[in-house]
Amino acid sequence: MFKINPAPTFTVPVEITVPGEAQKASLSVTFKHLGKKARKQYFDERLGKEDDAEILSGIIVGWEGADAPYSREALESLLDNYELAATEIMRAYGAALMGAAEKNSSTPPVTGQS
Repeated sequence: MFKINPAPTFTVPVEITVPGEAQKASLSVTFKHLGKKARKQYFDERLGKEDDAEILSGIIVGWEGADAPYSREALESLLDNYELAATEIMRAYGAALMGAAEKNSSTPPVTGQS
């Protein structure tokens, strides 16, 4: 049966670019589900005002597949060590919520502040 009210969280694989590696590394990230209006409000209030870790920590619940459990500190380390990680995480989030065909045009950009 189709659920009008989706689960509060969902998990998707995120492919992270690893410098010097031919293939990306996969990290299973669990995100908070935000509806269209809530998502727009969330990003409108934060983009350009908060750094990437602050923005992402508000939508990430956890992850699996890393050598450290999810925490704000681990997220900051990931974003510091892997230049494209913030963008790749946001693209995966947008693709999961809006469909892969729309991910490039509908996903809000990350601020680039770190």
